[in-house]
Amino acid sequence: MIKPPSIARFEQFYWGSLVIGWINSALNWKTSQAALDANPLLANARWFLPAMTLVGVLIAVALWFFIARKASVVAKWIQVVFAAFGAFGILSAVYLIATGKAPSVLAVVIGVAANILYITAATMLFRPDAKEWFGEGRDIEEDAPLV
Repeated sequence: MIKPPSIARFEQFYWGSLVIGWINSALNWKTSQAALDANPLLANARWFLPAMTLVGVLIAVALWFFIARKASVVAKWIQVVFAAFGAFGILSAVYLIATGKAPSVLAVVIGVAANILYITAATMLFRPDAKEWFGEGRDIEEDAPLV
């Protein structure tokens, strides 16, 4: 099956979100490392932040692959759950900015932008052509061989 337009749009929003998120992580690397260093359990684990970043990249690429290339319904719903976490992240960001507790307003704003793109990507997975991509919404009789 040829990739439908909604899946192509999903990829654009998804990769846009990931790239913005990775840029935000790079810009705030020292702050994140300092927060880990302040934790007695992780103070000497300089490998932890790069390792978790790599795991995050691998998960993101795997999700993209299984959604956009393999039409996996399971991956679709994992993406939706992550998008829901992103919605909570947006609410948290609004709270941090409103209360003046945001360590960096720029980082929060960039994070919100990444989450908005991520959530938008998830919505692309529910358009009619995307449902067809995932094999959803078909009647059982439609798929049954003619006798």
